[in-house]
Amino acid sequence: MSRSESVVRLSRRAARIVLLPVTLLALGGCGMTLDIAGVEKSIRDGVGEQLGLAMASVTCPQESRAAKAGDTFECTGKPEIGGSLSVEVTQKDDQGNIAWKVLKSTGLFDMQEAEAAVEKGLADQFGTEVELSCGDRWRVGGTGDTFQCEGKDADGAIPPVTITVVDAEGNISWAMK
Repeated sequence: MSRSESVVRLSRRAARIVLLPVTLLALGGCGMTLDIAGVEKSIRDGVGEQLGLAMASVTCPQESRAAKAGDTFECTGKPEIGGSLSVEVTQKDDQGNIAWKVLKSTGLFDMQEAEAAVEKGLADQFGTEVELSCGDRWRVGGTGDTFQCEGKDADGAIPPVTITVVDAEGNISWAMK
């Protein structure tokens, strides 16, 4: 049996991918305020488009927020498959232009990133390129959960690879049977 302790933080790559400038304003009695419902929709739609992850809900603080450059706040997204996302929203100016990015995912794993980490580990260990497939891109899981992956190299199929969630931060290990 071959084993590697390749460790990767799966949520960081996803966090770097999502950054979307949007203009969202509402006119209030005392000036311009940020359209919170529009922010929530922007995040929900953007995560779906950019990451292929359907969202069940996105919730942001509901208090009225003046349009103010540099103001930041966090929202929480709940994907339909489970897990959660922490999303940071930053107002770019006092005209309602915002940018948002996913800071962290909890209980949600990007299997494309896991596949890439294991492929690199196998190449380093055995000196051959391997193509790995773990199924759907997004999986829900916690510490101790495992995911089975199929693979092939230039000679054909390789033994199955098991990816194990090591901790709550999304670190993984893998083993080939």
